[in-house]
Amino acid sequence: MDMNYWITGAATILVGIFGSTGFWAFITARRRKKEEANSAITHVCVGIAYLGIKMSCYKLLDRGWASPDDIEDIEKYLYEPYKELGGNGTAEMLFNKVKQLPNKPPKEE
Repeated sequence: MDMNYWITGAATILVGIFGSTGFWAFITARRRKKEEANSAITHVCVGIAYLGIKMSCYKLLDRGWASPDDIEDIEKYLYEPYKELGGNGTAEMLFNKVKQLPNKPPKEE
């Protein structure tokens, strides 16, 4: 048997595999499943960031003041990723209230 026989046979098999609808259905199903998983992960990340923003903002609002570090931490690690992933305006409203707080505790009299 010569090399052309093996090359022709291998090419026929590859064309059969890549040309079959079953193969492409398999690839499409895997891609769809991966996209759905990524969507679910994104949804969970948005939810976790929202809860973190909400808890942090309520804590600071109750305290009555927020240091620049407090605001920077919320913004950098929670708020910006939350917005980038498509978070809505509820967290933004809370965060804006926190940014309006005094940046140091009131003096005790």
